[in-house]
Amino acid sequence: MWVVRNVVKTKILQKMREMQSMIMQLSYALTVVCSLICLAVSPAYGKWIWNRETGWMESPSAAITSLEQRYKYALSLLVEQKYTVAIKEFESIIRDASETEYAEASLISIGRAYFLNKDFKRALRTYEDVLERYPGTKRTEEILEREYQVGIAQMETNENAAIGVFEKIIEKHPLGPVAPDAQVKIADCYFKLAQYEEALDAYEKFLENYPKSEWVPYVQYQIPLSKVYHEQQQERNYGLLVSAREGFEEYLVSNPHGIHTEDAKNMIQEIRILEAEREYNIGEFYLRRKKPVSAAMYFEYVKVDFPDTVWAERANERIEFLKMIEAIK
Repeated sequence: MWVVRNVVKTKILQKMREMQSMIMQLSYALTVVCSLICLAVSPAYGKWIWNRETGWMESPSAAITSLEQRYKYALSLLVEQKYTVAIKEFESIIRDASETEYAEASLISIGRAYFLNKDFKRALRTYEDVLERYPGTKRTEEILEREYQVGIAQMETNENAAIGVFEKIIEKHPLGPVAPDAQVKIADCYFKLAQYEEALDAYEKFLENYPKSEWVPYVQYQIPLSKVYHEQQQERNYGLLVSAREGFEEYLVSNPHGIHTEDAKNMIQEIRILEAEREYNIGEFYLRRKKPVSAAMYFEYVKVDFPDTVWAERANERIEFLKMIEAIK
C-alpha cells in the first residue's frame, strides 16, 4: 500500500512539475508579447525604419520634434550623400507643414538631391514644381540658377536637352541675371554639335539682346570661329572666310589684351593664306586660258595684299616670268 502511494505521489509530483514548467513558459511568452506591444505603441521605438543606405534607423519624426530640427536632419543626410533617405525626410516635412517656409525650402532641397544624384530630369522637374507652387517666390533667381546648373551638367552628355533647359530659363526671366549665360550656352551647345549656322544665330542673338554682358568678348571671338568651321563644312565659301577674318580683326580692335588675342591673330594669318591661295589660283586659271594680262592682275593683287605668304612669292615669280617673255609690260 505504501509503495502504491509513493508511485501515485511520484506521478502527481511529476505532473505538477510539468504544469509548473508550462506555466513558466506561458508566463515568458506573455512577457515577450507584452514587450512587443509596448514597443509598438511607444513613441520612442514605434517608428524605426529600414533603409538600404542606413540600415535600421529611427525616423526623425519620433526623435525630433521641431520643423527646424527635422529640416537640419534632412540636410545632414544630403551632406552624407544619402539622397534617397533625405528626399523622404524632405517630403515628410512638406506633408506635415505645407504652409510653412520649410515646405518650399524642402522642395528646393529635393531638387538639389536629385541633381547631386545625377538624376537631372527629376531635378529640373522639381525646380519647375517650385516655381508653379510658389509663383513670385523671392527665391526665383536662386531656382533659375539651379536650373542653369542642371543645363551645364547636361551639356556633357546631352546638348539638346541642355538647350531646352536654357531656353526655358530665358523664357521665364529674359532680363534676369542668368539669362545672358543661358543664351551663350545655347550657342555653345550648337557649336559642340557642329551645327555652326545655328550657333552663329544664337551668338548674334546674344549680342543683340545682351550687348553689355561680360560675355561679349567671348562671343565676339566665337562668331568668326563659327564661320571658319561652317566654311569647312562647305565647298570653299570664301565669303564666310573673309567675314570671319574681319570678325577676328574686330575682336583684336575691341579686345587688344583679350585672352583669345593670340588665337585670333593665328586665325587671321591662316585665313589670309587661304585667301592668297584662292587669288593666286584665279591668276593661274587666266594664265591657262592664255590671258596673261588678267592673270598678272591677280598675281599683283596677291603680291601687294598678302606679302607675308608663300603665295606672294609665287605670284612675284609668275609676274617676272610674264615680263621675261614679254607677255606683259
